Formats: sequence, C-alpha cells, structure tokens
Amino acid sequence: MAKLSKIAIILPKGVPFRYTKGRFNVYPLSTIPLTIPVLVSLVPKELDIQIEIYDESIEKIDKENIDADLISISAITPTVNRAYKYADYFRSKRIPTVMGGVHATLNPQEALQHADSVICGIAVESFPQMLRDFKENKLQRIYTQLENLDLSKMPLPDRDCYNNKSPFKVKLNGVQATFGCDNNCEFCVQPYVCCGYHQRPIEQVVEEIKSIKSKFIEFYDPNITSDQRYLRKLCEAMIPLKKNWVAPATIDLADDEKLLKLVAKSGCRSVLIGFESVNQNTLNEIFKGFNTVYKYQEAIKKFHKAGITVAGSFVFGFDSDIKEVFKQTLDFINKTHIDMPRFTLNTPFPGTPFYEKMKRENRIIEHDWSMYDCNHVVMKPQNMPPEELQERFNWINKEVYKLGPTLKRIEFLNMFSLLALVANVGLKIKNSNLDKYTRDIMTDNSDI
Repeated sequence: MAKLSKIAIILPKGVPFRYTKGRFNVYPLSTIPLTIPVLVSLVPKELDIQIEIYDESIEKIDKENIDADLISISAITPTVNRAYKYADYFRSKRIPTVMGGVHATLNPQEALQHADSVICGIAVESFPQMLRDFKENKLQRIYTQLENLDLSKMPLPDRDCYNNKSPFKVKLNGVQATFGCDNNCEFCVQPYVCCGYHQRPIEQVVEEIKSIKSKFIEFYDPNITSDQRYLRKLCEAMIPLKKNWVAPATIDLADDEKLLKLVAKSGCRSVLIGFESVNQNTLNEIFKGFNTVYKYQEAIKKFHKAGITVAGSFVFGFDSDIKEVFKQTLDFINKTHIDMPRFTLNTPFPGTPFYEKMKRENRIIEHDWSMYDCNHVVMKPQNMPPEELQERFNWINKEVYKLGPTLKRIEFLNMFSLLALVANVGLKIKNSNLDKYTRDIMTDNSDI
C-alpha cells in the first residue's frame, strides 16, 4: 500500500485574482468557488488523511514548505499554465500529482503531460475513488465521470476548511443545486464539462442552505431555470428559510407570471441573464434562438416589477457582429435599465467542438491559455480586425460603468440594488486597468 497520510489541495489563480500583499484585491471580498470545500468533503473519512488547502486568491503559496504524499490541483483554462508549473515542480520532487477542473476535463491528454492522473467531469464519485486507488497502488491515468451520476451521494461542502486561513473574511455562502445545462450555445463549455444536466435532491440543497449562517445565498448553477418543475419545488422549500438569493437564469422565467412571483417570494433578489447579444441573427447563429430580442425590454420590466434586479451578460466577437454593436448594446443597457451589465469576448475553449471548428478554419490567433479569460481576443472574427474588437471591448467596459449613467440605469428596488451599484463601481476600477492587466498576463513568467 502507498503512503497517504497527507494531501495538499491547490487552487491556482490568474493575474487579476491572485493574492498579493499590499495590493487591492476584490476577489476575497466576494463569494468564492466551492472547489476546495467540496474536495475536502469528498475525502473518505476512513482513510484518515490530513488535508492542507492552498488558494492563491487569498494567500501566497510557498511551495517549498508544502509536505504531502499527494498533490491535487484544480484549474480553469486561464489558470492552467500556472497549475502546470505547480504540477511540474511537485513531480520533480517525486510527489504524485492529480489534476482536475474544466481545462483538464476538456484536455486530459495535455494535462497528463504534467500530472500522474487526471479527473474529468464532476468529481463526486471519482475523487474519493482516486484516493482509494492511490492508497492501493492502483492509481489510474484518467478518471471519468460516471454515466449515471448520483448527486445524492454528494456530501455538504466543508465550509470550515477556510477557517483561520485568510486575512480577509471569506464568504462561503455559495450553493449549487444543478450542474450542466440542456442548452447547447456554441460558445459555452457547460454541456461538455458536466456531461449533461444533473440535479441534486431538493431536500439535500435545503439542508445545505440551512447550514449557512448568512442571510444571502448565491447559486452557482449555470442555469437554475433549466427545469422549471424542479425550480418550483426548490422555491417552495426555500420560502420558510427566509433567505435572500441570486442566481443565473434564462429570460423565459419572465414569461411565467406565477413562477416569477414564487421565485421572488422564495427570496430571489437578483438574476443573471445571458442576453448575449442585441442582434437576433447573432443569437440564431450561436444556437441561442430561444432568446428573443424584442422581448428583452418587457422581460426586464417584469423582473423589476417583481422586485428582482437584473444583471445582464453580453458577449462580443461573434461572426455577425459589426463595430456598431458596441454602441447599440450600450444604448440598450441604459434604455432598459439593466442594473449590472457584464461583458465577455467570444472564446473558443480548447477541447470543445467550437475550438476545433475555429482551428480548422485557421482562426485561432492566441495559443497562450492564460489569455483565454474572456477578456482578450484569441480568435479572428469575420467582420472586425482582432485589434479593433479588443479596442472596442475595452471601450464599452469603461463607458458602461461611468457613475452618472450607472445611477440613472439602476432600478433601486432593494438592498441588492445597492450591491449592484457597488459592483458597478468595482468593475469600473477593474476595467480602468485592462491594459495593465494584459501586460501582467504577458509578462507573468515568474516562478511559482
């Protein structure tokens, strides 16, 4: 049997969210991913393993002082270069290393060049199995998500694992009820990362929410409205909990007046809607034709009437986009009073069919995974030079968060309206440094 008395779990971070002493960092002030708390909870108790956690969003990692029998690293595409550096270092010290997360799931063979084993997909069953296999000297090269994933076996995240870990107050009030999405929007990784759409038992979700002391809950679901029957039952069960919550949703939630009232009654105070574009042809192009542009304004009014603020997500760089789309989108946001707009660039993530399509068409212009953060142009659009797309993207990120238009735009409905105002100001500060952020990424060749 292999020695397995201690495991180290590492979560590397990209440039804007990496902890650096003496520098303002917005990430620790908000809710953080459940990656580490979930992995900690999945370690089988009978194995009697000591667990150490390292999250670069809240601390500087001193790799030389990490002493473990096994290293587990999770990363998304823009942080995977740094993850590979850590993996290479620990393997050079003859410490076995396992990798998981979105990028490794989509690119397991690449990850295996840096790790002894790769976990693909949702790790509820595969992570504890990997640990048992390691102890029995039977570690597999790749662990895949089981076809009939049983989320009822998923333990509650260990929300105490960050205690005394950070100089900041870490807010572990995120919850995930469903995984994946039934939609197949061309630019989205969700259908491939989670291998379909999965639901946790509602009673389990409610038990988790009850265990959270905060009155505010943030759902991390890609789309909490995918199954409206499930959503109804969840909302009914949440009413007695008297929690305020926010979640990603689709625009069609506004079409069902009874459901919208129930959602609001259960404590929903804000929704993140993926509008993606103000051009219907673009929506049809990316297989998101279920979004109907002419219904957008009325839907936003319905959300506001229900006391729910609207965060709106928009994507630029689609083939049908022309330069005028940036001004059109800005005008639309101000006209419809979207409380908290967010922008990303169309990004073909490696390992997806969209990436392979762009690669075949010779349209990939960036091969540094750290630039795949949805803030940098990595592919050639059809109707704009990449440089112009980046310039106009930076322009709208600065224009939309100006204080005057922001105050006119926000519908002051509840305390989450004030949070939306704070978020707008925070994004204004962040986006004022987009050029520096790009330079930081390009020169981020320092040792880990």
